[in-house]
Amino acid sequence: MRQQPQQLPPQQQQQQQHVGGEHVIGASGDFITAPEVSELFGESLLVWLITQYQTLGNPSKIQLIEIGPGKGTLICDVLRSALTTFPDFAAALTSSSNGATSGEGGKKKVAVGVHLVEVTDGMRSRQKESLQKLQGETTVMEKGFSFSFDDSESEIDDVQEQEPSNDKQIEQSNAISINWHDLLSSVPTHDAETGEPIPTFIICQELLDALPIHSFQKIEGGQWRERLVDVAVRDKEEESSEVTKIKQAAGRMKYSDAESEDSITESTSTSSSTAQEKGAKKLPRLRFVLPPDTTPALRTLLRVSGSGSPLEGNPTAEALNALPTGSVVEACPEGLLLAQDIADRIEKCNGGAALLIDYGEDGASSRDTMRGFWRHTQVHPLSRPGEVDVTADVDFAALRESVNQRIGLEESLKRKHFTDT
Repeated sequence: MRQQPQQLPPQQQQQQQHVGGEHVIGASGDFITAPEVSELFGESLLVWLITQYQTLGNPSKIQLIEIGPGKGTLICDVLRSALTTFPDFAAALTSSSNGATSGEGGKKKVAVGVHLVEVTDGMRSRQKESLQKLQGETTVMEKGFSFSFDDSESEIDDVQEQEPSNDKQIEQSNAISINWHDLLSSVPTHDAETGEPIPTFIICQELLDALPIHSFQKIEGGQWRERLVDVAVRDKEEESSEVTKIKQAAGRMKYSDAESEDSITESTSTSSSTAQEKGAKKLPRLRFVLPPDTTPALRTLLRVSGSGSPLEGNPTAEALNALPTGSVVEACPEGLLLAQDIADRIEKCNGGAALLIDYGEDGASSRDTMRGFWRHTQVHPLSRPGEVDVTADVDFAALRESVNQRIGLEESLKRKHFTDT
């Protein structure tokens, strides 16, 4: 029996729920994504999936992976449309005995079917709830399909135990296995019985923009510094005076403030007003700062020297040198590694396709794109720690470059063009 969690204060409960993603998406959360607006988005994605599926010759066994499934809305829309409109694609996701050994105790993990890569138990519960509702829809039941849930990697309660009728239904119909994973690498790639690779189709909807980034800012002298996060205990007047001391601070080998006066005011407005109302002492806040020296991430990702100047042979040196002082360049190593892992998986599975959907630019931006959203309002990304959704634009050119030596990928499509066609 699971131990009951300790009751937390309301504010800590809200922060925990936000970190777990339980109350982030939707009208009552911080933002709304395309799948939450209309199921037409998922149906459009299925058309693309069917095109890729037919290009591979309509394989009899496939796997469908979604990384960062949110509330499960998109995968439900895709499956609903597939079950009712493209039965061959849906049937390729079903298998009664297929599996792949995981290595521990000979336990088998199903390779064919649907795989959701999700790290939080709160969101897994929401996804499972959405899929169970889909399973009970009349149109799905009439087609003779059902879902078999395997969430052995998570600690969420199994709602299926309270619905024995579903187990009977799964035995009598074509069951699509639904599996949860912490990592993409834990999704099996080969059929345990035949040893053959299973063609894989991967969807990644507005995940890359939420991955951590490194932010670099150009200072005087053509040098670059990494923007770091620091804690400050000051009021507005002191912060305004600090802004005018950035140049002197850099010269004295101290950390300088990386924010403008406007952004400082924005990030401190909540804390300062609260402190003044209560007559309290000055409250700490988070702020962006520039270190006096270069960091390993700066030297590695931006390819600069110890002083912060672009190295000789750096293919981006000309572009970096042409940017004016104060410009900001961002890099997302985790996004590049994810794109490479996806490309490697497609190659290992001897076929498949991946669709990465997000907002950004076809190349690095020269501005600060990191921003926060709280209750559908844009706020300072460092305000309300643990309660704000932080996002940054995606560099699609960098993503293509990271995989161009591994596998051939189609050119990025603007979302409007994709949905219009």
